[in-house]
Amino acid sequence: MKINAKKVVITGASSGIGLELLNLLLEAGAIVIAASRSIEQSQLSHPNLSKINCDVSIQEDIERLFTFAQQELGTIDLFIANAGFAYYEKLGAPDWNHIKDIFATNTTGLFYAAQKMKIIKGAAPYNYVATASAMSFLSLPGYALYSSTKAAIRGFADAYRFELNQGQYFQVVYPVATKTNFFKIAGNNPPVPWPTQNAAEVAAAIIKGIERNSSNIFPSLLFRLTNALDRFVPLISYFYVRSENKKFQAWLQRNNPVKA
Repeated sequence: MKINAKKVVITGASSGIGLELLNLLLEAGAIVIAASRSIEQSQLSHPNLSKINCDVSIQEDIERLFTFAQQELGTIDLFIANAGFAYYEKLGAPDWNHIKDIFATNTTGLFYAAQKMKIIKGAAPYNYVATASAMSFLSLPGYALYSSTKAAIRGFADAYRFELNQGQYFQVVYPVATKTNFFKIAGNNPPVPWPTQNAAEVAAAIIKGIERNSSNIFPSLLFRLTNALDRFVPLISYFYVRSENKKFQAWLQRNNPVKA
């Protein structure tokens, strides 16, 4: 898919990877509807840009987003489901709403929007891009719920692609830790997993992947190579997770020190 003049909807567009993607889309000549929980209050402005507040964890908001997009654009060529958040935590007493909230935003809303796109487009070509995570393949200590929401996207994509028509693409992005406010929001000054990339690098890789209609987009070549190698040398992931667990245990000590 060539981005130029395409009609695009992107969620999670107010910061981080989403904001970088939004800028690249506009630079390429796309006509874009940007959505996030409070994007209408932002100073973002461009002749090809429309904004709408949308909480993707709420069904009615997603319905309203699609209605607005069809009214403004006529059709949608590319939908980028980028909204998401993480918890960095040690799970304690079961909390139904705590679990429901992260799945509603990271997973349920994404699946629902994917099905909406298919119904709207019928047999016509389109691209649907879902931002997952390297943790779709390798869950890390402290991110039990987050990792599971992202692994679910990978599982959904692998099966759902068989239901699509020719020229319809469900593309999944697997970024490594990205240098944004994402991790600060996830917990009380959590350690950032290694390796890292900046949001501009990730966004540029996503645009290239979209243009190539790639099923899976790996912004980090290092992760792609080590993930492939891990199938033959599983000790790579074993020692990596142990290293990240040391960071997690140290974080727990800082935030929940054991009283003498």
